[in-house]
Amino acid sequence: MSKIPWVRIVYLYLMTAIGLIVFIIGSVTIVNTGLKAFVFTKADMNYNGAPSELYLAKSVNQIEALKTCDQFTEADKESMTMWLADYKNWQENNKNQNPVTSNRQREAATAIAMILVGFPVYFIHWRIIQKEKHNESLD
Repeated sequence: MSKIPWVRIVYLYLMTAIGLIVFIIGSVTIVNTGLKAFVFTKADMNYNGAPSELYLAKSVNQIEALKTCDQFTEADKESMTMWLADYKNWQENNKNQNPVTSNRQREAATAIAMILVGFPVYFIHWRIIQKEKHNESLD
């Protein structure tokens, strides 16, 4: 009969499985990101941000037209002017940003973190299991 309590065995195997799963998911994500960046370069084409840009450009034209309407108060017109200024500032600040690159970097950072956490969790618990099995076989 085993000297190791069953709760400890379940814990060790569960943590080993969790660590291995996290490591595998991180590895798959990093490979996926690398393939999209270097092999399948058009895989991220739907992330170009164009629909929101078109929507905002249309809104700018509408706001410019509304500013001339007499039905709005001066406070309303001032709010419209501030919105337009904020939009122009946002546009200036984001003109050099590429959403595809940002998304790839986010995916890579998450994948690397999963690999760096998952592998040690797996490896440490697997080594403990192996050591206890070896010690048990010597007894």
